[in-house]
Amino acid sequence: MRRVLSPEACSLLEGKRTHIQKGKQAALSSLPASGTLPLSIERLKFDAAGVEAEAASSVVEDGDPDAFADVTKRFAAGTFVEIRRNDTRAFGVVLFTTLTDRKWMVHSLINRGEMWPHQEHDVHFHVPNFVSKKLAEECGMADNICSKEESEARVEVMKRIRDFEKDFEYHLQVVLESAREMDFYSRVSHPDPTTWAPISTQEAADILLGSSTITPVEMLAVQSFLLGHGDLYVAEQRRFLQRQRFWIRPRSDVQSIRTVSKMVVDNDPAIDAFIEKARTIILAARQRATESFREPPAKYPLDGIELTKTDKMIVRFLRAALRATRHVQTDPYVVPYAQIIKKMGLYSPEVFSDSTVHEMLTEIGVLAPWEDAVTREEIRRQEDDPVTIAPTIPTALVPEPLGPEDLYAQDVAESIRHDFGDLPVYVVDDWGAEELDDGMSIEPIPSDPEHSWLHVHIADPTALLPPTHAIARKAFHMASSRYLLDRTVPMLPRDAGFHQYSLAQGSGVPEKTLTFSAKVNLTGDIVEYKVRPGIIRNVRAIKYDIIDNTLSLPSVTTTYPFLKEAPIPERPNIHTLDPATVDNLRRIHQVTRTLLAGRLRAGGLTLALPQPELELKPRPLPESLMGGSDIELHAFRGFPHLVYGIRHTIEVGARQMVSESMKTACRIASMFFRDRGIPALRRTVGPMQTERAGGIEALMATRDEDGVVDYMTGVRQVVSAPPGRYITTPGPHSLLGVPEHEGYVKVTSPLRRFGDMFAHWQIKHALLAGAGAKASPVLYAEDWLADFGEALEAGELEAKRLERLQAEYWAHLYLIRWQTDPAAARRDYDPLQHLTGTVLSPPLLNPLTKNYGCKVYVPQIALTAHLVDLTPETPIGLADEVPVKIKEGRLGSRPMLDLILA
Repeated sequence: MRRVLSPEACSLLEGKRTHIQKGKQAALSSLPASGTLPLSIERLKFDAAGVEAEAASSVVEDGDPDAFADVTKRFAAGTFVEIRRNDTRAFGVVLFTTLTDRKWMVHSLINRGEMWPHQEHDVHFHVPNFVSKKLAEECGMADNICSKEESEARVEVMKRIRDFEKDFEYHLQVVLESAREMDFYSRVSHPDPTTWAPISTQEAADILLGSSTITPVEMLAVQSFLLGHGDLYVAEQRRFLQRQRFWIRPRSDVQSIRTVSKMVVDNDPAIDAFIEKARTIILAARQRATESFREPPAKYPLDGIELTKTDKMIVRFLRAALRATRHVQTDPYVVPYAQIIKKMGLYSPEVFSDSTVHEMLTEIGVLAPWEDAVTREEIRRQEDDPVTIAPTIPTALVPEPLGPEDLYAQDVAESIRHDFGDLPVYVVDDWGAEELDDGMSIEPIPSDPEHSWLHVHIADPTALLPPTHAIARKAFHMASSRYLLDRTVPMLPRDAGFHQYSLAQGSGVPEKTLTFSAKVNLTGDIVEYKVRPGIIRNVRAIKYDIIDNTLSLPSVTTTYPFLKEAPIPERPNIHTLDPATVDNLRRIHQVTRTLLAGRLRAGGLTLALPQPELELKPRPLPESLMGGSDIELHAFRGFPHLVYGIRHTIEVGARQMVSESMKTACRIASMFFRDRGIPALRRTVGPMQTERAGGIEALMATRDEDGVVDYMTGVRQVVSAPPGRYITTPGPHSLLGVPEHEGYVKVTSPLRRFGDMFAHWQIKHALLAGAGAKASPVLYAEDWLADFGEALEAGELEAKRLERLQAEYWAHLYLIRWQTDPAAARRDYDPLQHLTGTVLSPPLLNPLTKNYGCKVYVPQIALTAHLVDLTPETPIGLADEVPVKIKEGRLGSRPMLDLILA
């Protein structure tokens, strides 16, 4: 901050009194006092939009706590920015950035003369060094002007913004005229009327302007043209500033939008006919849902109802309205579907939304009552490769030309595989685990009792799959397997032979691995490491709870708020472990505890927050029970068996033992690349940040022996961690306690994460090069790897987004069913009657409801929700606990729970 701001600005942020130069006193007395100017309507709308933008119900993601965060980007003082939120847009110049309520807030002087605080992801276009840093600092830091010098500086900045704005308006007209003359949409849309096509802002500018040099103002004009035509071009949902990509709507969707919109405006009788037909179906469906509430799920043809061609077009229109879009664009579906639903007269929310559309499509039989709208819809996209993963240099990984359908005829690493003989390998996982990626073994050193070798054996699908194969390309686009509540979508196809590389097959056949070995001392330091392709022969699969019971270790705690007694899990007969196995597992536990202690000394910690854990039967849900992609109506009865649990602990006992082993392998992988000068994708998280003196120290003081701290303690101490990102050189991971010189490369899940499999190819190439192959150990150049990392991260974020949204869908659906249960009146207990909320964000005005709202965490159901219907006088602050009750639950593309004060 001191490098960006002036000494006076830093003093103001620190709460210190600053000396006012002689001559400023008179100027101050003639200006309005700070805080006396009312906020503009535009500012209020912009601020309020943040409530809806934070609809996510998860606070902490399992497995990879940094995976879902946005990339931070510090905008230096003097940077021009275009900021957007919902239908509000402004041009401005960044004056300073502060950490407020655990978020980095950029403060920009906008073209209307106000100071607007906004988040970094609100910036959709920027021009560095638009004005000098000195001029930006002279504008001051208060909302209102505090001196003549500040007034003069702000006037100068606003003049430059308005000059830029005039230039922008001229170029926008040029772009609009060019698009009209060439029929731009027809030129760039996909020839297949059902396929989405990608286009970047740069590509659009090249076509529309046809110039070899495009100025920033011209680029902004092109981007604004695309954003302003939401019926034709849909902005990338995440990291738009970095990616600058749009998706061009398919021609069939555009035609549907235009046709239905015109029918609604014209009061077409076909709309009324559809509404009458739908009303009859909905009323019958509601009666059927009540009668069959506790029946198993079933699907039947809906007899006696015929949809006309126009009816089907309206249904397709409504189905498409469920696709999540960014709030920065006008949604072309909202006005037509709101009019249709309102005319139907069966729904009465305060504001019609895609949640209402989802409810209607379920009740008319297009969607099953258990069918989420996010993960089930198949959207055809023209997927272009951001990078080509097939190696471009000679490599022993591809010893002979291979086509896109050619797997390895033989193992290219066979000559360098280490045979671990009869060394026992333990593959530890949960009941029902589908892809067993990893195993552990321990090797004491009799001559050196202060050290032990911990071997982490990772499944090796790259023994079969080369980077040139079409399956590798598809896995790259998918980024990872999808572990959804109702099904698993594997990254690698199960019918292509990859199942054989899941460990602990039990067939007696030797299993191939990539093994990461650490020589660990008594204080948890890795004093030596080895990375080798391996063969393991003595493999045993063991479940977490068996180890916990045998070694008397703590186990994961799950509670069931909606059940009087915890369900008894269906488990096979549990056999006792032999003494040798118990001894080996105890040794592994001791070594992993020392490794954990080493990371904790380096500052590692785990932010713990209870999360919902639902169980569904049957799983997978049969496709025959779904509504299907065709526009056909069905009658549904019953519902799958659903259990709502809350997991209270993360990594303890055997789970911690496995997790620490996997972290060790990832640390070793980074050191392997570091010591050979090979660029690799390291996951890094910078130091924690706080707005309160001593906040980090207070948080760290609450760590238990496992390094776990309560997430809410971080909220109370106003402490947060910056989001994770990929870099190509070693970097720190503050949450894990991994130092900068070491780094962290994910390598332990190649069956389900493409980045891990990619690292395996890099490692094998380097090992083969070191074993005599005439090649550089570097398979991919650093600049290429940076581009690859950006594309991979986007794919991983999308996978996490889908998993999170579906988990939220099922949790919210359970709560809605609990409240609408026909037998609810006969219950003698209801956990929803005694809810509390911990405030996670400051209250903001919602311009639609004219009330204030904020984000809260509800521990009784382990969800975040929105506390609404507040007033400016409501005494509520960050981390406050307040009694709440449920007002409304919504599904759709963004599941959400609205609460009110109890």
